[in-house]
Amino acid sequence: MKIWSHHLPTKIDFGPGVLKGALQRILQSHPDAKRVLVITGQHHVKASGLREEIRETMKKAGKEGTFYSRVPPEPTVEAVEDALHFAKGLWPHLVIGVGGGSPLDVAKIVSMILLNQRDLASIIGQHEPFNRPGVPYIAIPTTSGSGSEVTPYSVVIDPSIPKKAPVISMLSFPLYAIDDPQLTLSCPPPLTARAGIDALSHCIEAYLSLRATPLSDIAALKGINLVFAHLPQAVMEGQNIKARSSMMLASLLGGMAIAEAGAGLIHQLGHALAVFTGMPHGSTMALFMVPVLRFYGETVQEKLKQISLQAQVDPHQFLTWLQNWLSQLDLPTTLIGSGYHTQWRDLIADLVMSRKSVAESLPRTPDKGTIKALLDSMAEMP
Repeated sequence: MKIWSHHLPTKIDFGPGVLKGALQRILQSHPDAKRVLVITGQHHVKASGLREEIRETMKKAGKEGTFYSRVPPEPTVEAVEDALHFAKGLWPHLVIGVGGGSPLDVAKIVSMILLNQRDLASIIGQHEPFNRPGVPYIAIPTTSGSGSEVTPYSVVIDPSIPKKAPVISMLSFPLYAIDDPQLTLSCPPPLTARAGIDALSHCIEAYLSLRATPLSDIAALKGINLVFAHLPQAVMEGQNIKARSSMMLASLLGGMAIAEAGAGLIHQLGHALAVFTGMPHGSTMALFMVPVLRFYGETVQEKLKQISLQAQVDPHQFLTWLQNWLSQLDLPTTLIGSGYHTQWRDLIADLVMSRKSVAESLPRTPDKGTIKALLDSMAEMP
């Protein structure tokens, strides 16, 4: 049996309606922290009324709350630096991230760089660029996909290279995660579907990773089961709290799994394509999921059987079924219509091969020619 370790320093509060009580308790447990910076996306938190709910909770806890609400859907170096500049004008005692993966990641990295003077562009893709913990950070997801509330990753795009990759530090786990499925009830169907496939990609890639552990396998398989069982219902019946709760748990489990085992080629390809097209992350995960699983082939045969069992599908038919299932969720499964141009092929292949994890955790390692052939096949008319 291989040697492994487990590290999850985040305290998790989970359940419908848990937000107000958990947040007030956490804020009160930091009596000397007066200034709180809340980092959010540009629209949802304000439009949903969540902003006022959080403001009122901070007020009751005796905190001075300030909101930064300019995080874009796909954060760039410039966007993170803008948030950091704002934060330095406040010097908060606590940081709260509220929203999908992008606001959570931006808040995470802002909390770290406030107390670790590093140049952001120089640490994208690096492991352990920090030498001390950041400002205490509370993560509050409003979508069920990224699992960022329990990971050490903050994904950033640097258009000047171009590059999309995470900043990785075991010091950057959020101190607290508040997972309230009620916050996802207002997610529209397309966002629900994309986020759900992001969660699925985390679970599948962690399960297939060479760095997988017994604990990450348990989390990954349970997450896979929950996505297949509940994502279609969450998309079609947005107010179904059971489906929403199951998807938030799947997202949480996916985050826990990749925090330990890492992601893989689906993410590497998705990140590379998004640099050029701006395609939403969940869409790129759907796009590359089946082609990558087909590429892995015999190396993942036994584990793919276990994944297919979670969907209650014949293992021999699973990949065909999965492709159809993704299509039924209105998610892309070919490069046609994605905005992809063939002149990007070599650049995308170079970006994928530049990632260190290509050689670290993948069950089968591609070469540059394999990546180009995969992109060519996905760009052809069926």
